[in-house]
Amino acid sequence: MPDATTGEEARGSHEPLAVELSGVTKRFGDVVAVDDITLEIGENRFYALLGPSGCGKTTTLRMIGGFEDPDAGSIRLHGEDVTGLKPYQRPVNTVFQSYALFPHLNVFENVAFGLRRKKVPSAEVTERVGEMLDLVQLVGMDKRKPGQLSGGQRQRVALARALINHPRVLLLDEPLGALDLKLRKEMQIELKRIQNEVGITFVHVTHDQEEAMTMADTIAVMNEGRIERLGGPTEIYEDPRSAFVAGFLGASNLMQGDRKGNAATLQDGTTIALPEAGAAGVDGDIQLGVRPEKMSLQAPEAAPPGANSILATVVDVSFIGVSTHYLLRTSWGADLVVVVQNLDDERHAAGSSVAATWLPQHTFVVS
Repeated sequence: MPDATTGEEARGSHEPLAVELSGVTKRFGDVVAVDDITLEIGENRFYALLGPSGCGKTTTLRMIGGFEDPDAGSIRLHGEDVTGLKPYQRPVNTVFQSYALFPHLNVFENVAFGLRRKKVPSAEVTERVGEMLDLVQLVGMDKRKPGQLSGGQRQRVALARALINHPRVLLLDEPLGALDLKLRKEMQIELKRIQNEVGITFVHVTHDQEEAMTMADTIAVMNEGRIERLGGPTEIYEDPRSAFVAGFLGASNLMQGDRKGNAATLQDGTTIALPEAGAAGVDGDIQLGVRPEKMSLQAPEAAPPGANSILATVVDVSFIGVSTHYLLRTSWGADLVVVVQNLDDERHAAGSSVAATWLPQHTFVVS
């Protein structure tokens, strides 16, 4: 599957891709963990492998890093075939969820560990460790042991240690999974800042949709060992193309319809206009969707002309501060979720009849 945001740019500039997988497959006994994956990642990209547990994302990352060998296919890093090379022979470093710091060494020596093994002169070690601690905003903490640091600080130490050897690709295996929500959000911003400053490719494995959309400029959504959707966060969110992606990357209201040209008829006879940009397709049974926050609620007689509209009954109302979440039930028994920003005092009580409306261009069709 071509990656227009990475591979094409790299080829256009005649530079080798940072990471290239061609027909890569990995089996564990009878289980196919990664199924004939081909992907291209250009230089200086923040690339996320996103998917649920067991989809093959971590196995893919481990093969890029050399911790697993593919059963078929090839892996190239910056144009060099590294398929059979050990992890230490590849120009990559990996940051794990568990941090993997040495508890008996202080921050300085944890970060300096790789340089010490390479017998880098002490003056250069001091200079480079200082630069790394400044990059990850840990200046003044060089004498502390890992046990004296917060989870976010330990993760920064792990990043500094991985980056100090100047890898050309940094692999991140769910690095924020052990942090609480507040720290995780702070580290999302920090990781993107660090990636921009060091100017290398980050390949990030996560099951957290918000995390991938916050940091990555390209997302590969994986399902059952394959890449189901590839593109930028906005592109994938607005046009998921499959029911799995629509449900995994955010929330979606999916409905069955009978398509005829640029419109589809729902089970209760309601006609839904399809977006002109995506109107090309075969007539017949389709599944269409709309995101909850793209919808609004009115009294049935107040539905705006030109908008798609479904009559429903409010089943439940949840006030979430910045927004109110409505659970609706349609006449044919399907449930819809509508998220309305709290911009005024209008409320729709449970049991009331409403029209759920949205603009035709916010409708998408999935396979």
